[in-house]
Amino acid sequence: MPDAGPRGTAHPITLTDGTTTRTREVTPDDLGPVQALHRRCSHGSRALRYHAGKPELSPAGWRLLSDPERGTTLVTTTAECRDRIIAMTNVMRTDRPGVGELAVLVEDEWQYKGLGTALAVHAADVARRAGHHTLTAAVAAVNTPMLHVLESLDVPPVRVSGPVLDVHIPL
Repeated sequence: MPDAGPRGTAHPITLTDGTTTRTREVTPDDLGPVQALHRRCSHGSRALRYHAGKPELSPAGWRLLSDPERGTTLVTTTAECRDRIIAMTNVMRTDRPGVGELAVLVEDEWQYKGLGTALAVHAADVARRAGHHTLTAAVAAVNTPMLHVLESLDVPPVRVSGPVLDVHIPL
């Protein structure tokens, strides 16, 4: 697996347990490791990310997420094991100019170590560089961990009024 995506270099993140990770842009060759990430994630984690517990990405879903014209998808590995993806972060374009959509999937084993928060902060930087002034995130109202992650981006208070919250993050 390459150290960096075709358009940038790997971004290091040190987790709360001292583990060093590397986050880079996805390449077409990452499909297998991304599918393995999805299989290792619990049904619950996948359901919170996709609002459905699908075990893998469909070919159409992968094409969408890996198409640089549609946005930026980042994958994260540990510095020691670069062939095992432990997280995927998406900053996708929307039909609204200057507005991107954020989503993060972190393998269960790597949750609660500061990775999701660090990835959200990095994704906000990626979004700013792409010209976005706002990120949105469709977050299940019961997804307390992701709502906590979004607090690191100074999200205005979100009122819970249904099962899925449409969170707006000014950049």
